[in-house]
Amino acid sequence: MTPPKFIPLASYHEYPVEEMRRRAIAFREEIQCRRTVRYFSNRPVPREIIEDCLLAAGSAPSGANLQPWHFVVVSDPTLKRQIREAAEKQEIATFV
Repeated sequence: MTPPKFIPLASYHEYPVEEMRRRAIAFREEIQCRRTVRYFSNRPVPREIIEDCLLAAGSAPSGANLQPWHFVVVSDPTLKRQIREAAEKQEIATFV
């Protein structure tokens, strides 16, 4: 078996300990401010923002770099309602 050819991460930059600490604290503060959202605005999100978020999500690491996820953008209100109703039924079946 031929060993895999690894490509070095050329963009890697190791920060000084003080900078890593500052970044870790800033990240923790951001995480501590997050909240669960149960009520959403009805304002549409610009497609460019959705696409940027999907690009970020698609670059997340996965086991063996398989990236087994699929993303779907749904803008049709009727289809969104049907998906929500199906998800709620599944949630009830799972947690009851």
